[in-house]
Amino acid sequence: MTIRRSVRLVEKARKVPRRSARLAEKARRAAAAEAAAARRKHSKKRRGRKARPIPRTLPAKKGGKGGTGPKYSVSSDASAMGVVDPESNIRGTIEVLDGSPCDVMLVRVDPEKNMDKFFVLQLIKRAEGGYAVFTRWGRTGTSGQGLGKSYDTRDDAVRCFKEKFQEKVGLVWEDRADRTVGDKYRFIQQNFEEKRGGYTSAKWQYWVDDGVDGKATGWYDYTPDGSVMVERLFHENSINPRLTNRLVDSGFFSYDVDLSNMTQTNAKHANRKARKIRRYVMSA
Repeated sequence: MTIRRSVRLVEKARKVPRRSARLAEKARRAAAAEAAAARRKHSKKRRGRKARPIPRTLPAKKGGKGGTGPKYSVSSDASAMGVVDPESNIRGTIEVLDGSPCDVMLVRVDPEKNMDKFFVLQLIKRAEGGYAVFTRWGRTGTSGQGLGKSYDTRDDAVRCFKEKFQEKVGLVWEDRADRTVGDKYRFIQQNFEEKRGGYTSAKWQYWVDDGVDGKATGWYDYTPDGSVMVERLFHENSINPRLTNRLVDSGFFSYDVDLSNMTQTNAKHANRKARKIRRYVMSA
């Protein structure tokens, strides 16, 4: 073999790896261009797609009895929604768990059993520091009785709040949208805007046409406390199913309030007199 031929063979051998490198680089660039084109196409599709709305209610637990329980409004300012129970004598603000204010109203209502009870459960951050879990319970129409427990840490207070909720409702706090369990209390929605206003946006009146207590025929105002109570029940019935008939204790008497037919019946009076009632919204 001549020296010249040997040189040519060496040069040819050197060109092989350079050619392979060029082909590899060309393939890499082609793949990159293809990937970029695919990303642009996907991006155009996403821009043309309508955004999915953010749910405004707490979804039911997957696999549970979704849709049968109440829905709970989610607010970015949920802490301002709840109202510390005046009966607690606690200065502070309502805490928030999972987007819902820990200002809970539970009820057990069964007119056939002469049952209409409430249970208030609140998790409160004290103004002076620390936390409290406040409960109040009794027959609807009464103040009932209350109990407050203080805690140094939020974790301890949250644990107490959740345990009490599960004890009364039969559901863990995270499953509060599920159906009521057996004969446990029922977790209901509240109109927090009306609650903050003291349920005074309207007043309630009853009709007299039988001369009771020497009264002339006409409409008469409820007592202030009685009007606030029935206004609260009106709003509870407006946003919760199956709360049309309520039993309200008022001093010695007990009234069967029918918010569908707008009547009240004195359940403890021998005559069981039924009277028409109305909600009167005062003009500005």
